Amino acid sequence: MANVSEYIKESYIELTQKTTWPTWRELQSSAILVLVASLIIALIIFLMDKTIGYVLQQFYTSLA
Repeated sequence: MANVSEYIKESYIELTQKTTWPTWRELQSSAILVLVASLIIALIIFLMDKTIGYVLQQFYTSLA
């Protein structure tokens, strides 16, 4: 049990005294970057899905 309490104590010290936290401005900037990148990747996947769906639809209708 002493090891667990020592771990919690050291973790608290690490988080409060030794960790460098980003500023609010840096956090906002990073969040916007992640949001924009996620939207771009989602758009690329959406377009790929629609393109492949269209190609397959054309292929299957040409067989009928």
